[in-house]
Amino acid sequence: MVLLIARFIGALASYGTRTSIAAALATGVALALIPGGTILWFLIFVPMMLVRINQAALLGMMGLLRLAAPLYDPLTERLGYAVLTSDALLRPMTALLEVPGMAWLRLDDAFVFGGLTAGVLGWPVAFLIGLLLVGFYRRYLASRIKSLFRRIGARVPWLKRFGSAVSTARGLGGRA
Repeated sequence: MVLLIARFIGALASYGTRTSIAAALATGVALALIPGGTILWFLIFVPMMLVRINQAALLGMMGLLRLAAPLYDPLTERLGYAVLTSDALLRPMTALLEVPGMAWLRLDDAFVFGGLTAGVLGWPVAFLIGLLLVGFYRRYLASRIKSLFRRIGARVPWLKRFGSAVSTARGLGGRA
């Protein structure tokens, strides 16, 4: 857990471009909104682990938002129900679900479809917020956090290891 947090902080401070880190953060948001364990989630998650993307930022953001899932899950389910019961989607969804194998994606489930809709519609907003966060972190907070861990690390041994894990994670990230 400590290494995942260190890699997340290291990912924000890594030498990767702001846009690639923001795209990873936005994809983590989208994956957190889609219920885990569904085939649809795996169809998005597996390629993201195979392409060159900042995986620490993706997994960190997804993990942080999954902790808040009880707060937003009812909202995404209501969104999915509203979209699925609209007259405009009745014929296209019926035609889509008649394709063999499409029922396995559970697109007829309001919970899954609401998470997918919120993730797709929220991706650009999350990307822009991610750009702002990464820029703010790099400009104002990165050096302060590094010096804070350096000062506290002399007194608390596990925080010294945390600071070295952040530095190691920055080196592993390279250009994302």
